[in-house]
Amino acid sequence: MAAAVTAGTVLCDAPARAVGLAPPPTASTDTIPQRNATTSSGSSQLGLESRVSEFTLPNGLHFIVLPRHTAPVVAVHTYADVGAFDEVDGQTGLAHLLEHMAFKGTPRIGTKDFSREAPLLDACDEAFYTLQAAKANQDGFAAIARLSESFERVQNTAEELVVPNAFGSMLQRQGAVGLNATTSHDATRYFTSLPVNKLPLWFAMEGERFQAPVFRSLYKEKRVVDEERRLRVDNSPGGR
Repeated sequence: MAAAVTAGTVLCDAPARAVGLAPPPTASTDTIPQRNATTSSGSSQLGLESRVSEFTLPNGLHFIVLPRHTAPVVAVHTYADVGAFDEVDGQTGLAHLLEHMAFKGTPRIGTKDFSREAPLLDACDEAFYTLQAAKANQDGFAAIARLSESFERVQNTAEELVVPNAFGSMLQRQGAVGLNATTSHDATRYFTSLPVNKLPLWFAMEGERFQAPVFRSLYKEKRVVDEERRLRVDNSPGGR
């Protein structure tokens, strides 16, 4: 079955009866509308119009579902209707950074001990802003060097409690493939394919990472995003 989500939309592709994505029987047609997906001649010839259904849950999450019964596999695509266009001028890169941070886990996924990690993450933020203020005030090389060292030290301490790639590894151990995400001018997309009987696990993890994200390794990941921009934009002839 194929499934997708827009800021929430979820796109799904797998045996519908196996995933149980039919709208609740008590839902009104106003809340969960059904419709044909497209009117293009190509799609019409393939019979997609009659096979694709859409519905919206009471929480606003919108689903586009295409059942396909050829294999017990589901392809899921979370589509968030937010991208670089929504950024504030002069603060670009936040949409791309958030895409990366969505893989860092939650209070339950990606940590050895969140009760110890949480205050260290707060200390990282405090050290970062203290360092930024010192640079803005031109406090002098020695003071800035001392604050930089303190910032690096608290980051390293926090990193000791991180379980690297825990979110992706958990899904991949259950058969997920093609786990990835992209950010564009208008949207952010998260996608993977996995055995259909693991779809409840994906729903649980996808919900948790957006409802209770933990931005661990934030400052380290900012450098990764900066490097990707240099590679794809600053140093690319077609990037500008």
